[in-house]
Amino acid sequence: MKQISLNLPENLSSIIVKHNTINGYIYDNLSSTNDQIWQLRQENIMPPFFVIAKQQTAGKGQRGNIWRSPLGGLYLSIILEINLSIEFINHLTLFSIYGIVKELRTYKIPVQIKWLNDLILEGKKLGGILCETRSEGKIIKEVVMGVGINYENKIYNNSISLNNYYQKTNKVTITSVNNLATIIILGILKGYQQYLDLGINHLVNNYNKLMYNFQDKVTIEQIKGEISGINSQGHLQVKITSLGASSKMSFSPHNYSISYDKLTQNYYQLTEKKAKNKSF
Repeated sequence: MKQISLNLPENLSSIIVKHNTINGYIYDNLSSTNDQIWQLRQENIMPPFFVIAKQQTAGKGQRGNIWRSPLGGLYLSIILEINLSIEFINHLTLFSIYGIVKELRTYKIPVQIKWLNDLILEGKKLGGILCETRSEGKIIKEVVMGVGINYENKIYNNSISLNNYYQKTNKVTITSVNNLATIIILGILKGYQQYLDLGINHLVNNYNKLMYNFQDKVTIEQIKGEISGINSQGHLQVKITSLGASSKMSFSPHNYSISYDKLTQNYYQLTEKKAKNKSF
C-alpha cells in the first residue's frame, strides 16, 4: 500500500475538505475499493480520503453484480462526511455523476449520462458509479462513491475505454490512470460543491442536458412515450401522449432500468428490475 496526498483548488468549501488536501491509499490488489474504505474507517481514519486499486477481485456493480476490474482501468472510491436526509439519497449519485461528466468534458471527452449512474461515450459504457452510505436514524452521515472507468483495460460488449476513444481521435488529453483519478476526485468534489451552493433543481437541469437519451422515445409494457429527463428525486420522467392529451409517468431508478440500445421502431426499452433470490 502506498499513501499519497492530493492538492485541491482553494475554492472548495471547508465543509468538504480542510486545508485543501485529501489523502489517498493505493493498492495493487483489493477485493473492492468500497470495502477497503469501510475497513479504513473502522481503523479510525477520518473522511475525506480515497482508495485506488490497480485491480479488484470483487468490484461492486449495480444490484449486487460484480464489476470486472482487470489491470489498466481506474477503480477508485472516495468517502465524504455528509448530513443529508435519507429521503434524498439519490442526490448523492446525481451530484457525483454530474461532477465527473462535467470535469471529463473539460478534457474534450464528450461523455454523457445514462440514467441514473452510467458514463456513456459514443453510445457505449465507459464506466459507472455506485454509492454506499452510513446513517444515523434517518440522516446520512457518510457516503462512499465507488467509481470504475475503462482506461486501457480489456473491455466487453457495449463498453468502450478511453484508450479506444483516443485511438480513433488521435487526441490524448488524459495521459495516465493516475491523471484520470485526480480528474474524477475533483469532479466529485466540485459536483458536491455545486450541489451545496446552487441546490438540487440547478443540478437536475444540468444533469438533464447531459442525459444520453434525453427526449428519445421509450416503451414499457406496450406504453410508448418520450424521455423528458429526471426529477429532483432522480426518477425518470416519461411524457405519454394519447388521443391528444399528455401525461407524465415517473420511474424510480431502484425499480427500473433502461436499455443501452434502441429496439424496434427506434424505441429504448424501460424494464422493471427483478429482485434477486437470496440463499441462506
